Amino acid sequence: MRFSRPLKSSTQSLPSPDGAFITTILPSQLSIRETRSLEIIRAITLPSDLATSISWFLWSESSSRILLGSAEHIRVYSATNSKFLANIAHPTAGSTKVTFVTFGASEDEILVFSDHGLKVSIYNLSTSKSVDINAPKFYNPGVAAKGYSYRPDTSHLALLTRSNGKDVISIHTPGTLDVIRSWWPQSIDAQGLCWSPDGRWLVVWESASQGHALFVYTADGHLFKTWNGPISAVDEIDSALGEVDSALGAGIKIFECSGNGAHIAIGDHSMRVSILGAPWFTESMGMVHTAAVKPAESLQIWQEQILPSQNGLTRGFIEATQSICPPTAPPPPSNTDTKTGTNLLTFDKSGTLLATRIENMPSTAWIWDIGTRILRTVIILHAPIAKVSWHPTIDELLMIRCEGDEARGLVHLWDPSWESPQIIDFAKQIPGGKLLGKTIVRWLNVNSAHPVIFFSDSQDCMLASLSEEQDGDVPWQDAELRSFDIYGQREESPLNLVPANEKHTNGKVSIADLIEDDDGMMGMSGGSDEVDDTFQFRKFVEPS
Repeated sequence: MRFSRPLKSSTQSLPSPDGAFITTILPSQLSIRETRSLEIIRAITLPSDLATSISWFLWSESSSRILLGSAEHIRVYSATNSKFLANIAHPTAGSTKVTFVTFGASEDEILVFSDHGLKVSIYNLSTSKSVDINAPKFYNPGVAAKGYSYRPDTSHLALLTRSNGKDVISIHTPGTLDVIRSWWPQSIDAQGLCWSPDGRWLVVWESASQGHALFVYTADGHLFKTWNGPISAVDEIDSALGEVDSALGAGIKIFECSGNGAHIAIGDHSMRVSILGAPWFTESMGMVHTAAVKPAESLQIWQEQILPSQNGLTRGFIEATQSICPPTAPPPPSNTDTKTGTNLLTFDKSGTLLATRIENMPSTAWIWDIGTRILRTVIILHAPIAKVSWHPTIDELLMIRCEGDEARGLVHLWDPSWESPQIIDFAKQIPGGKLLGKTIVRWLNVNSAHPVIFFSDSQDCMLASLSEEQDGDVPWQDAELRSFDIYGQREESPLNLVPANEKHTNGKVSIADLIEDDDGMMGMSGGSDEVDDTFQFRKFVEPS
């Protein structure tokens, strides 16, 4: 394991999707750091009214632009072009508050959802135009992303709206967002939609209160397949678990599509997860989380152990050699509804492994092999699991984060080729050995011979490479080749300081008079400081 030197950070720190940059929001400033050199290449002064109220902070998928948003202002900066600046002032024109902001089909498209599902406004930074679409069904931060999906390759937008008490699905052209087709799906209360990774299918799933129902549509909106629950509603497994006929219980709770589009995983409020295989979307596998698991030649069971050592407590894993019952969650208070079923599903990059977690066994991760249709590994941890994430480019490499103060600096890693799972304690690497505030852990999706992890608390951040070779290549190679002063004694001077350049547009949207230079780079025009309200001609789209 190799660690970079600690760097100044905050609770708002994000690596870019391609791993080339790390952005951090410091008081009144946005810093952009190059991963390879670990040096700040840009420091952008933020307007005071934005710096104190940032609610959205995200990268575009292209890793070229950064969005900062508050209820009153949305600003988009370029990671490499200091002349680019887009500002959306009062994005909902004061009619209601902003509930969710994100990039759209490209770095030039910004989606802004309004409270109460009034509308979703789609701003195009390249054309200086916007489109308002009324009544998106989902608009709050935790669920807004379930209500829209961009088709791979073509970027057609599928949007779920609600009109006169009925669900409506509309397909919109890229750029202009004209409605190609809209229809009432068979759902009564749809909970989301998404395009398949190959763009051939649009999948819609029904509310759990309406029973098991999943609808598969063709790209032009024709119903192709309906799935109405597990093949065998009452079988030996149900009897062994003491479950009632699943057809009579609540329906779909969670839904996940594999990255290669070959499978769909569906979890309900029972102990079962169903796997549907494309292109016919018939059930190819049923997986059941049992109260007891027994090691086998094809199944490893790992238990996290905390043991005393000369340096305090040491964490590690031991392999179970006999049947074991994963710990269950304590019963909820009498006035609280009991949570049941699967609450986490995620496929690895290859689409052959699926990691799950269920409500009543919150500290256990289950890893299933879809190809061989077996339970492959069970990992039992000391604390409830907060998040699991597969490496974005490496097959079968899993990261697990747990809840609780003791687990804030811990990262649990699993790979089937290792002798046992590994644990990284970042608290031991941070100056002073004490973590402050919220911690952030993400895979660094960078081209490297070894996996790399980004870690940050409220004051420091660092990178960790899983390389064991001290002279091997790491993403911060340029920094390794330089000699640095002792941490804390070297002050990093911000480069290319960009002024706030605030323009009081009074409800208008400005993109800083951008023009295209002959070499394709964006530059500032010599136009007037007064920017026309280029977004005043809005187009309202109502699904027919």
